[in-house]
Amino acid sequence: RLAGTIRARTETDLGFRVGGKLTTRPAEVGVLVAVGDVVATLDATDLKLNVIAAEANVEAARARVEVAKDQLSRAAALQAKGHVAKAVFDRAELDATQATRALEAAEAQATQARNQTQYATLIADADGIVTRVAAEPGQVVAAGSPVAVIARDGDKEVVVAVPETEIGALSTGQTVGVRLY
Repeated sequence: RLAGTIRARTETDLGFRVGGKLTTRPAEVGVLVAVGDVVATLDATDLKLNVIAAEANVEAARARVEVAKDQLSRAAALQAKGHVAKAVFDRAELDATQATRALEAAEAQATQARNQTQYATLIADADGIVTRVAAEPGQVVAAGSPVAVIARDGDKEVVVAVPETEIGALSTGQTVGVRLY
């Protein structure tokens, strides 16, 4: 006879995708959670400020694109009349291309900043029970640091520590009985 424990086959460490100060953690040990339940939240103030800054960068980049396009059309008109060298037109074309690419980069950064504000809420990705919490409100957590462990509903497994002296007595495919106390 050996002692063991029954546990969920799958346990998931849940952590934020961004770092920050933990403001709430409604998930306590023993609490049942369902997919979509809030496990914890971070202070999103800095993340929201990043969105504002990123959106301002997008607007500035749009303005640069408009100016560069205007310069390109003026350079094209002047070159067609023979008033400017091709090098001036080429430079205006390059400036317009660079401004367009800078706008694309600014838009991508704004999208990333908006995504990060959503990452300030840690959501359960599976039904289960909270088996451990690793952070408390007020604590600053790094991105990826576990905040809670969820034992998923579903398959269970029995874990038994078998002493080395008895391993030889076990065989593959052997029937084992389990009795709960």
